[in-house]
Amino acid sequence: MGLSSILSIAGSGLRITEASLDIVARNVANADTPGYTKKTIGQQNVISGSESFGVRETTVTRAVDKFLQARLWAEKSALSNVEVRRDFLERIDQLFGDPGNPAALDSVFNEFTSSLQDLTGTPELFSSREQVVSNAQILAQQLQQLSEEIQALRQTAENSLAQSVTDVNEALAQLSKINQTLGVQSSRGVPPADLLDERDKFIDQIADLLEIRTVEGQDGSVSIFTKSGNALLEGIPIQLQFDHHGDITANSLYSAVDADRGVGTIKVSSSNGFQIDLIRNGILDSGRIGALIELRDTTLVEAQAQLDELAHGMALSLSTKTVAGTAATAGTQLGFDVDTAGLLAGNTISLNYTTTPPGTTQQVTIMRVDDTSILPLSNTATPDPNDIVIGVDFSGGLASVAATLNTALDAAGVLGNGITVSAPGGTVLRFLDDTGVGDTTAINTASAAITSTALQDDGNQLPLFVDGGKSPPAYTGALGFGGQKLGFAARISVNSQIVQNNELLVRHSTSPQTPLGDTARPFELLNRMTTQSFTFSPASGIGQVQTPFTTDVGSFLERIVSMQSGQAGDAAREYAAKDIIVTSLSEKFNSQTAVDINEELSALIELQNTFAANARIIQAVDEMLDALFRAF
Repeated sequence: MGLSSILSIAGSGLRITEASLDIVARNVANADTPGYTKKTIGQQNVISGSESFGVRETTVTRAVDKFLQARLWAEKSALSNVEVRRDFLERIDQLFGDPGNPAALDSVFNEFTSSLQDLTGTPELFSSREQVVSNAQILAQQLQQLSEEIQALRQTAENSLAQSVTDVNEALAQLSKINQTLGVQSSRGVPPADLLDERDKFIDQIADLLEIRTVEGQDGSVSIFTKSGNALLEGIPIQLQFDHHGDITANSLYSAVDADRGVGTIKVSSSNGFQIDLIRNGILDSGRIGALIELRDTTLVEAQAQLDELAHGMALSLSTKTVAGTAATAGTQLGFDVDTAGLLAGNTISLNYTTTPPGTTQQVTIMRVDDTSILPLSNTATPDPNDIVIGVDFSGGLASVAATLNTALDAAGVLGNGITVSAPGGTVLRFLDDTGVGDTTAINTASAAITSTALQDDGNQLPLFVDGGKSPPAYTGALGFGGQKLGFAARISVNSQIVQNNELLVRHSTSPQTPLGDTARPFELLNRMTTQSFTFSPASGIGQVQTPFTTDVGSFLERIVSMQSGQAGDAAREYAAKDIIVTSLSEKFNSQTAVDINEELSALIELQNTFAANARIIQAVDEMLDALFRAF
């Protein structure tokens, strides 16, 4: 090997050292750059025949464990999902307040019931009556405010979904451009490492928004799919579409039917124009997007339902009167007459009977329905899991109602022809069994539950809370026209006639006039609000379909506050657990990929020595050549 070969070998050493210094400089400069991974340069011995003729650089590579990276993306998606739910649930819990806090919902309710208690002792005092009215107004306003806050949170979720969809689309567009660049540059060799870092940053952004699965090509380009296999980026990126809705209210609900949908949905169009609703098909149930959908359409809707159920219980507990059936006979048949005067849409008639044999007792709930489009009613129209529910249109008169009921009862199967319904006159419906005819059915009780609209001369019940958003304002919980209960907490108000004349809290009769010292109505109102049992709908998330929650209004409120606090606590604990996992994975990933300044400085010293050694070889060869030329 001649001196010229030695010069060439040393020169290649200088070049590879210079390239390595460039990598060290880039690593040090980007030590704190998010998404940057440590780079190393490969080198290869140049062999000709059986001898080495120097060294050359091969490729710049990243220190990335792809399996660990994919797991980290999945766990980050889960953490993002829990984080969003935790943040929203904490805000809901704060809205309801800590139990016992003066501003908490349970405290406001307790102030109202305490003023009712005071009223039973001093009904003749204007101040006692006025305190009841004032506390009732504060309670109604608190429910209204909470409803507004819940819907504001749903609007925030809707707005965040719109932004998240935009972010996904932008990230997919950037990845598509990177894929094209990688395809061109990788055709000359290995994919450029820095461009792969840029690619992974956009993948990381998408993984935060929804759980994804990635497939990497040999050229470094990537295809992205949802966890269920729907392609987001496979050559050409898809474009997610979100029809953003503003001014969300309690009535703005998600529906698989576009015409009935009051919130936005996320769709994707295929190349042939076929659209897929990703929310309807349950594809987007992970990451930040999945959490926002769950909050907007389930969690916050349930919170509103709890407020509505509470307002529903308050209003009906105070205003409902029970009209007991009176015994009726026709020949050998026995039964009851039920007066339906004042029966409003949503009010019910209850019929309890026993069939023999085998001696089975059954409950039938007959509900007045003014919106015939919702007929027939399901048995789930009431919270009672064991009753048969029959919805009836009363617009055709009681004779028509009786005919409808005879058909419906017969169609119910268990009754057969054992009960006959008729309209003997006035506002009365008559229910007779088949005693002496078939002796298969015996009616035990019959009664009507009617929402009282009268403030006096109709009993001690009182429509204190009314529907401020309806005309007439009587609250019955009617199911028609979207359902009166939906959003009722946002509309509940105190009866204006009672606000103007608080004596109505005491004077339940005009002839003779109830004295202001009378305690009958105050005690009745207190009992209805604090001890009378009310069955609440499991649609509120409290109680089960087969075992609905039956208790007084105050206890139901306590359960709501406890549930919201529990959900917030569970989400906080779940977040803490997920955060530990992500932190552990991130530390392990960073230990492999992050730039270690001390390590780079050590490499720099080594490269300096290597560079000096190669330079010294060149200098020595130069001196030898110079001596040789001088010799001649």
